[in-house]
This record gives sequence, C-alpha cells and structure tokens, in this order.
Amino acid sequence: MNEAFRLLFDQVKSGVVWVERNGTVRYANKAAVQMTPVMLGQAMLDPVAARTVKAAGQDMLTLPFQFELTTQEATPDTIRAVVIGAPVGKDLMVVLNNVSEERWYSHALENLVGYIEAEMAHPIEALAQKLPQIAQLVQQPDSTGELAQLVAEAHTLSGKLGKLRDLVSVFGQSAIQRDERILLPELLRGAIAEVLPQAQARNVTLATLGLDDPLPSVYGSAHWLGKAVAEYLEQAIRSAQPGGLVELSVQTSGTRVMVRARNRGMFVSNHERRSAFVPFGVGDSAKPVEPRRGIGLALSQRILAQHGGSVRIEDDFESVDFVLEIPAGAPASQDAQLSVEQAQRYARDMSQLMARAMQKRVHPQP
Repeated sequence: MNEAFRLLFDQVKSGVVWVERNGTVRYANKAAVQMTPVMLGQAMLDPVAARTVKAAGQDMLTLPFQFELTTQEATPDTIRAVVIGAPVGKDLMVVLNNVSEERWYSHALENLVGYIEAEMAHPIEALAQKLPQIAQLVQQPDSTGELAQLVAEAHTLSGKLGKLRDLVSVFGQSAIQRDERILLPELLRGAIAEVLPQAQARNVTLATLGLDDPLPSVYGSAHWLGKAVAEYLEQAIRSAQPGGLVELSVQTSGTRVMVRARNRGMFVSNHERRSAFVPFGVGDSAKPVEPRRGIGLALSQRILAQHGGSVRIEDDFESVDFVLEIPAGAPASQDAQLSVEQAQRYARDMSQLMARAMQKRVHPQP
C-alpha cells in the first residue's frame, strides 16, 4: 500500500479498510479498528462484512455498495459501511461511519426532556410541596434542622439548573474571551472542594499528587475553567466504583499542563467513551436500558476547547485516565490588546516554562 495513502487514512475520522479482491485485509486505520474487528492478512472478522467484500470481489455487487454493521459491544452502535474501489489497482476499500454518533444530536431535545424528568422533576415537586411550610417553620425556634434540609434541597436543584444554563451558554454564539492569570493549585483545590460531597456520597477517595509542585500559570476565565475542572472531576468520580480510589495528578509537558484523574481496575468501552462527551448521555436509543442523563464531559470539553485545551479518556491494562489538558504560559487567544504589565507577565511565564523544559532535557528524570 502506498505510504502516502496510509498517512492520509490515518488522519481521517471515518474507518478505512483496504482489502484485496479475495477479501484479505491489507490495511485498517485506527478508526476502523474501533468500529469492527479486523486483522491484517485475514478476511474481515465480521461475517456480514466478510460476505459483502467477497461478493464485491467476485463482481457480484455494483459499486459503491452500502450495508450496515454493529459494533461488538454490550450496547452496540450502528455502523454504515460502503464498499468502493481502491484509488489505485484492483483492490477494494470499505469505508465505515458510526451512524449512532450522527443520531445522538438528533435525539438531543427528547433527551433534554428526559434529563429534566430524571434529574429535576422529583426535587422540584418535593420542594414545591414544602414551600407552604416555610412561613410556619421560620417562626419556630427549633426548626433549624428542617430549614437546613430545605436549603440543601434548594441548593441541589439550583446546581442542576445551573449546569443546564452553563451548557446552553458555552454552546451558544458568544466565545469566552477573558484573559485572567490563573494559579492552577487554587483552581484545582476549588474544584476538588466543589465535588467532595459527591465523592463522599459514593465513598470514593480522591487522592492528589503534584498540587504542591511549582506549576505554570494558565490564562482564561477563572469562572469557566473552574466549572470545566469541576465537571471533569465529577465525571471521574461518577465513573469510579463505590468505595474506589481516584488519583488526581498534575504534570507539565512543554507549554501544556495535564491533569490526570486515574481510576484503577476499570475499563471504558468505546460506546461509553463516546457517550461521555455527548450532552445528556444521548445514545443510539432515546430510551436506553440504563439511562445516562448527566451532562457528562460535554461542558468541560466545550470550555476547554475555547481555551485551546482538550479533555479525553485513556484506558490502560489496569486503569482508566480522565485527562484534562490546558495551555500554559500565555493566553490561547491574542485578540485583545495587551497592556505593558500583561505583556511582561506573559513573558515571565513563558520564560519559566522554557527554563523548566531545558532543565528536564539537561537533567532528565529517571
């Protein structure tokens, strides 16, 4: 296979499988491997795909020929596949696209209603029923406990409504333009304090590493980045086993800072990995067997993207990492005119980053 084609197909989102006319797989890009099982030198392992490619190789089908597959998961996604002729020679190509991902956003409104019903209907109703009692409770000196419970319920409801409002805000037309200088330890400790009640409710221990190390500054909106980190940590805690451990670590790599929340002994399927970034846990079905109605990582992903960063999920043999990456040393956007003081501050931050990078090269860590 031509190396130029290999480099090109490695970059595309669609799955690409290059096969000989007898059905033998010559190449499959990473996206294809995530959608259907393939092994080089063998026929495609999915029986529907193998039969279709074989028929196409025997000129029994008119190309391009479209068919559907499903992923090999407990909650399978639907894959639209098309057999076409290869760009060169007489070989064939199978191009794969995840139809379920395309359908996720078409279900957004229905799942928004489902989210409100699942997360808000009961607390709203319970709160409404208790409101008439407030006038009597405030006049009783021994009613502090009941009032505190009422305030806690109202606070919980306000938080859920606030997340929905935030999601609408960051997915709107207005971009985040603020260029505040943010100290990472303060940002992370504030987010940890915010999600601590959720961790305690699930009996999840949140251990930290690297917060006391000298960390570079980041720039952007302290308000929105704080929300992004809190949502990110909340998703990591929600994904952990009850009674489990989430290890939070921070490290720098060049001009970027990586925050890593590690859950040991877990595996995240491709379906769960994708749905974690979809608002309201939209899946292939609007009414999945086990509904996932949370906002998930969509809010964090959108905020980080507007700061030049990213959020991703990585899984290893014995752990799952929720990785948050933030640019450091200077603002991601240079649209605003800088004052002399700001420019000097940015220059100092960048010089410190460069010094750290040079020190690591001269004295590499063992």
